[in-house]
Amino acid sequence: MAEMEQVLLSEVLQWYRLQRHDFLNHWQVIMGNLQLNQPEKALAYMKDMMAGPQEEQKISHISQNELASIMLSFVIRLRQEGVKATLDFPEEMKQEDFWQDHWREEYTEALYGYTRECVDEVSRFGQSENLEAEVYLYDEPGGLSCQFVLLSGEEDILSDKTVRLAKNA
Repeated sequence: MAEMEQVLLSEVLQWYRLQRHDFLNHWQVIMGNLQLNQPEKALAYMKDMMAGPQEEQKISHISQNELASIMLSFVIRLRQEGVKATLDFPEEMKQEDFWQDHWREEYTEALYGYTRECVDEVSRFGQSENLEAEVYLYDEPGGLSCQFVLLSGEEDILSDKTVRLAKNA
């Protein structure tokens, strides 16, 4: 197994363990509210808890495994930094045959490094309130790109970084 694949596998397993732990904690909070006869609090907590996995659900539709692993790690790392992240990508990126023409092995390390730089960028702003990130994947002529926009509130852009991954001719 290639070194980068080992890194991605290790991270996915780390995130699985973290999410399993969080999942069990969420159930304890819900059960506690129900035992205290506070079903409204339990329901409100469940609604709040469901907001996070929506982006992870989107990522599960990306059929390119390395890209999906990198994006999953990215979104979870951002969440650990207190940043709510959204991910957007074209519908065709859900199709396996799209990636036969658009993915190259060398993209894995480049994109992984880029996402780490973006998380480091977030760290510069500390544990600020209301940090949000928008992540976009684009189909580009001759490759693809990923854009990371870090926002404070809904309008103040703190960082805007893009990586372009081009096919070697």
